[in-house]
Amino acid sequence: MATIPFRSDDTAGARSLNSRLLAYASRILARIPPRTGSAIANGLSWAHWAFFPSRRRAVVANLRVMLPDATPRERRRMTRRMMASYNRMLFEFFQLPALPGARLLDTCEITGLEHIARARDAGRGVILTSSHIGNWELGAVALAHVGHRVHAVAGVQLSRWLSPAVRDAKQSLTVFTIAPEDGFRKLFRALAGNDIVALMVDGGIFFQGAPVPFFGQLASWPAGPGTLSKRTGAPVVCGYCERVAPGRFHVVLEPALDPEQFEDAHAINAAIAATTERHIREHLSQWCIFRPFWSPRSAASAAEVQPGRVHA
Repeated sequence: MATIPFRSDDTAGARSLNSRLLAYASRILARIPPRTGSAIANGLSWAHWAFFPSRRRAVVANLRVMLPDATPRERRRMTRRMMASYNRMLFEFFQLPALPGARLLDTCEITGLEHIARARDAGRGVILTSSHIGNWELGAVALAHVGHRVHAVAGVQLSRWLSPAVRDAKQSLTVFTIAPEDGFRKLFRALAGNDIVALMVDGGIFFQGAPVPFFGQLASWPAGPGTLSKRTGAPVVCGYCERVAPGRFHVVLEPALDPEQFEDAHAINAAIAATTERHIREHLSQWCIFRPFWSPRSAASAAEVQPGRVHA
């Protein structure tokens, strides 16, 4: 059988089609009231639970570490709440491209913008770290809509065939995506321009980086935020975007971590991990990570990792 050669215009055509489909879906979903969309997403949590057993098992395993005193039934209930939160995030995310900027900002309260402004005063840019709480995508878009240039590091999103369209949608919302394989060069350039570089610290980080204390056990933590901060002098602002009601959000930004106040990159990352743990503890039902976070080898006590070096 003859092999059909790959053509770049095939990929371009598929990307254009996916972008149009995403835009069409966005216009339809934008007409659905937030409470209705939230109710539908919540109702579909049973399907998420039933048809994604690997996700279900991973979350339950994570909750054994995070909620050691909870009963199996309580962990299962929390798992379903986390899946419902992810369903709501998808509904909200696909609405985003069709929402006018003014309407988007009306749905979102931002606390701590002064920390971003103060951090940018040094002219070295800002490293914004966040976790998959609530609607993390909307948090970056909200910052872009109040006048900050945001570059978000992201790998494959939703699926490989849809990921390019998602990146295009983000760019239309003035959030510029940098792929992990692009390396540090684009990150250095963004920080040199005094922009914001947004990094998710709880994504595909497992078995990489250096161990830090996290929920009482050692977790492999990405080296990127601390390393980038030490090399460039850019301060680190930790934040999250919680859902406070259907269609209502609260972005919280913490005071900046000054790299000069830390001994090395690992100490900065340990401080980020401690802050991120606090954020997740306070919003556990909205934390959307569906893969095992701790490896079997991470059962060692967190006390073994120089606790005196953690500052948060």
